[in-house]
Amino acid sequence: MSNVSDHRQTSRFWRFFSSVWLRMALFVVVVVTVMLMFTSGVGARVSREQTDFLADAVRRSAVQCYALEGRFPDNLSYLEQKYGLIIDHENYVVYYENMGGNLIPQIRVIALIH
Repeated sequence: MSNVSDHRQTSRFWRFFSSVWLRMALFVVVVVTVMLMFTSGVGARVSREQTDFLADAVRRSAVQCYALEGRFPDNLSYLEQKYGLIIDHENYVVYYENMGGNLIPQIRVIALIH
């Protein structure tokens, strides 16, 4: 009889032990999934903010050139050389289209994915 009682206690122990491990594993999976979702969302937001910041910097430099020289520059290299604009060309592509001397240029920044 004690053998059956020992078997029941052992069986009950393993059921309890396996359910605890299953719950802990499920909890870890949920926590890791939430963390991955959060960090990917933060990374995307930071990348958007950086591209917006760079576009604003290009626009401000172009407006400064217009204020000082009376015309918008023809290209980005002029802004980099004369107005100290710094562009990380390895991580961003900046499209700068001059619409004419008195019209603000079209500016678009795209982040490169590495």
